[in-house]
Amino acid sequence: MAVKEVPRPERGDEALVRVHLSGICNTDLEIARGYAGFKGTIGHEFVGVVEESPGNKLLGQRVVGEINAGCGKCELCAAGDPRHCGSRTVLGIVGRDGAHAEFLRLPLAKPSARS
Repeated sequence: MAVKEVPRPERGDEALVRVHLSGICNTDLEIARGYAGFKGTIGHEFVGVVEESPGNKLLGQRVVGEINAGCGKCELCAAGDPRHCGSRTVLGIVGRDGAHAEFLRLPLAKPSARS
């Protein structure tokens, strides 16, 4: 484990969030010990403000985020359930840098088929 400067992530087609607070939980401690083999910035519990987003949606809004980011293309994502997508990334846990940094990126919420 180390503290270091990391580059500001490119927004791409997701929202860029400035992290104001992030929490440390036992999952973070386990990941730091090697659980799941994650390499990157840990942290998945946060409060932040949207700095940039597609179409400026949510710009300046205080947010927390769903940590599971689905592929957006599979049957589960199409049904409004990206949390169980087989190709999902998980903030600070699987394939996606997390909240123990100044900025993070997450997809904007999409309307659920169940809403």
